[in-house]
Amino acid sequence: MNDAHSSCGATGPGGGATNGLPTEPTGFEPGAEPMPRRKPRRASGFALPRPLPWSTPLSRAWPGTLIACWTVLTTCVILSPRWSTLAIVGGLLLVASLIIRLPLSVAPRPPLWMISGFVGGCIGAWLGDGLELFLRISTLAAIVLWGSSLIAWVTPTAALAGALRFFLTPLRVLGAPVDQWSLVMASALRGLPMLRDQAQAVLDTAKLRLGQDVATLSLRGSARLSVDVITAILSATSRGAAETGRAMSMRGAISVDGGRLDGGRVRLGWVDVCVIAATLLGVAGVVACRLMS
Repeated sequence: MNDAHSSCGATGPGGGATNGLPTEPTGFEPGAEPMPRRKPRRASGFALPRPLPWSTPLSRAWPGTLIACWTVLTTCVILSPRWSTLAIVGGLLLVASLIIRLPLSVAPRPPLWMISGFVGGCIGAWLGDGLELFLRISTLAAIVLWGSSLIAWVTPTAALAGALRFFLTPLRVLGAPVDQWSLVMASALRGLPMLRDQAQAVLDTAKLRLGQDVATLSLRGSARLSVDVITAILSATSRGAAETGRAMSMRGAISVDGGRLDGGRVRLGWVDVCVIAATLLGVAGVVACRLMS
């Protein structure tokens, strides 16, 4: 009887009764090794690029230099999408990524449907004797997205809008409203994170309401759900844009020359010279590979 009472009244490490059941180590016992924490799994998807929280050499360059040089390199890879051209431009982007200490965590994690589509595209292109062309086009798209994101990682949004205003300045001769266009572009660039958050909130709400029924929807039901989700996203975005417009009007943000945007002043330094020299070397390499082939 005493044995039964002692087994039923056994206490665990925290002082509570175990009812004769074995207890698992909690990691807080004296001398026990702490249990390793599981790293949170990164969600799949494509996040909008944001400026890096640390200063980089490319951040000291004038944004117009980065835009112009990347436009030249993009033109090269589009007009001559050879493997040599892709390798040269990709090498320049790799060097730039190492210079700014770009972390691997900013790399997007493609969803399962995109990976499946890429594999299916490779199989279909291989059956049609077009695998090399398919891989070249995929690499071209990845390089263009990589370079465009690189500019967004090292340049603030307001600086990008100011550089675009500088490039649009010659259109004033034709009477184009360059200042208004610049303000609209700046507002659009700044509103992209808000649009992403609102779209994600709508998608999360739809998933919570439907639950497991999403996997059993028919083709017609999926199309109807897509229309409802897109309508909700547009409605939320329009409401947010209207509120932002009213706030800007009350604060007097319509004036572009009042300091909201950079007036398009060009400030070139040694970083700009290095970027331009690297771009010219890349273009020379592309031309040399074109002539030698």
